[in-house]
Amino acid sequence: MKAAVWDAINHVSICERPMPVADEGHVVVKVRAVGVCATDIHMISGNISLAKPPHVLGHEIAGEIEDIGQGVKGWKKGDRVVIDTIISCGRCPACKKGRKELCQDRMEIGYTPYDGGYAEYVRVPAQCLVRLPEKIPFRDAAILESVACPFGAVLRIGVKPGSSVLVQGAGPAGMAFIQAARLSGAGKIIVSARGEKRLEYAKFFGADEVIDAKNENVLERVMELTGGEGCDYVMDAAGSVDSILLCFDACKIGGDVLYYGIPDEKAQILFPFMKMLMKQLRLHGILEYCAGWDTLVSLVANGRVNIHDMVTHTFALDDMQKAIDLFKAKDKNLIKAVIEM
Repeated sequence: MKAAVWDAINHVSICERPMPVADEGHVVVKVRAVGVCATDIHMISGNISLAKPPHVLGHEIAGEIEDIGQGVKGWKKGDRVVIDTIISCGRCPACKKGRKELCQDRMEIGYTPYDGGYAEYVRVPAQCLVRLPEKIPFRDAAILESVACPFGAVLRIGVKPGSSVLVQGAGPAGMAFIQAARLSGAGKIIVSARGEKRLEYAKFFGADEVIDAKNENVLERVMELTGGEGCDYVMDAAGSVDSILLCFDACKIGGDVLYYGIPDEKAQILFPFMKMLMKQLRLHGILEYCAGWDTLVSLVANGRVNIHDMVTHTFALDDMQKAIDLFKAKDKNLIKAVIEM
């Protein structure tokens, strides 16, 4: 089969790889589309060390079951699926509570030892399969994993109806935060981002107010828009040192801060403990919330969450390098790129 193999820092090769085998408890999925995640680009560039080359990356996967291993029940060849990439042990206290994203022995599709979806076929544990309705095209389903994580984070902490929300960053996670907050009944959603195009996207996906972080003082504008109180919820999807620290000032007394954006591994962040303590803020670090998958798939299928317009670019597997270059160029038109097969 054909695969895009990350074989060295800043280098990916299109080459032939052996077909995966559906051993016990696993299935082989014919990949129909796979989202290009910023985390993968950071790994390819050597900025994040979650896997080592040579390896097939790609953890935003949608396709059809091609083969089924022994012990797998409830699935058949041809079933449409999207992949919840977290692999849990099923035995630890977190797993027994239904929080497999907190599994002490967790692994993930796309990271060693599991190859990912930048290939024509991928082997996955049956526990990772999520049924994909016919209403959702593979092109759109490929980015469900990238939406499920931030969307589930909002479901995890809860957003009270009528509350004010600040979202920092208008990439894929930011768009997911906006839509989740809107569905939760937020009264005012403010988004800060850099660049006119990003702000246009934020408004399109449901922001009430936008702030150009490049040319405006974000904190001053937030206070103007909230009567000097700050927001009930501040969600950081940017992951910069500045945005991480601004959360403490932009959040209302007794409010909630949700951290999702990942800073560079070399970033030095001085934690403002006294601000957190005196304002009695609740801080949440959330990367996944697996219980939100079925809810999200249902909302997308029923047209209540828009992921279709989040896919701004598509490529063939042979053009994987073009997708990487697009991301590295920081193209403001890019929300999500998808590799279609």
